[in-house]
Amino acid sequence: MTRQQRTTRKSKSDVQDSYVASNQKYAAKAVEKLKVFAPTASQKTLMNTIRANTLTFVDSPAGTGKSSTVLWHFVKEYLTDHNKQIIVVRTPVEFADDKIGFLPNDLNSKTEVHFAAAKKILEDFLGKGKVESDFDERISFKIPNYMLGCTFTDSLVLIDEAQQMSPQILKLILERIGEGCKVVVAGDSNQLFESGGKRNGLADAIDRFFKVEDGFISSKYENVGFHEFGVSEIMRSQIVKTVVAAYGNLKGY
Repeated sequence: MTRQQRTTRKSKSDVQDSYVASNQKYAAKAVEKLKVFAPTASQKTLMNTIRANTLTFVDSPAGTGKSSTVLWHFVKEYLTDHNKQIIVVRTPVEFADDKIGFLPNDLNSKTEVHFAAAKKILEDFLGKGKVESDFDERISFKIPNYMLGCTFTDSLVLIDEAQQMSPQILKLILERIGEGCKVVVAGDSNQLFESGGKRNGLADAIDRFFKVEDGFISSKYENVGFHEFGVSEIMRSQIVKTVVAAYGNLKGY
């Protein structure tokens, strides 16, 4: 081996080491930044449930921090394991009788509004630039229509607002789970925007995966967990607690 070859090899090694060190430094700073999100005791319990299972279901009222908790947990793993990708899945749904009609432009333009909340949470945790640079590479927003036949591997998957999906669609998505995945199915089974009774895959799945005995819910299967936030744990505002309590007995609104 010539001196030039040794120099070239060393130079490539130095570049690789520098790249790894740079990523580790960025990850350490980014994880430190995540400390601005201070999870409650119940949110920590949810994260422990996600950590202990491949598939976790969360059925809780609006404003309890479901998505923030899940994505915060995902982002920490995303930053420390560069093989992981974050995928947010949601089905676009119009609100019952409120129809907005045909939306022009490409798929991203049509679905952007449905993923705006999740994107904002990721930007708060990772920074807008990081989300934009990793978008469609390690960060993806998907709708069920374009997932038939695909397989998730090494993925951190949030299936959001799962009550808006039909049982068949949710089954299709769950069948995409491959090796190295953590999947969270989240929503509020009492919050339905589509009339007709064709949706609520979340409630259907909970009946399939869990059993209730003496008021306690337990999984029928290994590596499947469940978490539920109560109305008292709503963090959005006091009035939202009042609203949820007032509408608590109204199914499918």
